[in-house]
Amino acid sequence: MTRPTRAEMLELAADRDRCAGRSERNARSGEAAATDPANSPAVQKMAATAAHFARNHAREYREEAAALRDGRLPGED
Repeated sequence: MTRPTRAEMLELAADRDRCAGRSERNARSGEAAATDPANSPAVQKMAATAAHFARNHAREYREEAAALRDGRLPGED
């Protein structure tokens, strides 16, 4: 497999930034559902768990984007 060009890496970084934004929106939605008294306790717990994982995914996407912008492939270090 050939190494991506600098332009391709920047394009991938922009994609990871978009993914991080989507994950952040999902986390906020989960947090809202987790505190909504209209939801059952089970749904609130599942929503809180989903929000936690969405936040982690957003962080990972941002880390990957930073690596790509620095000219490194994620996980390469």
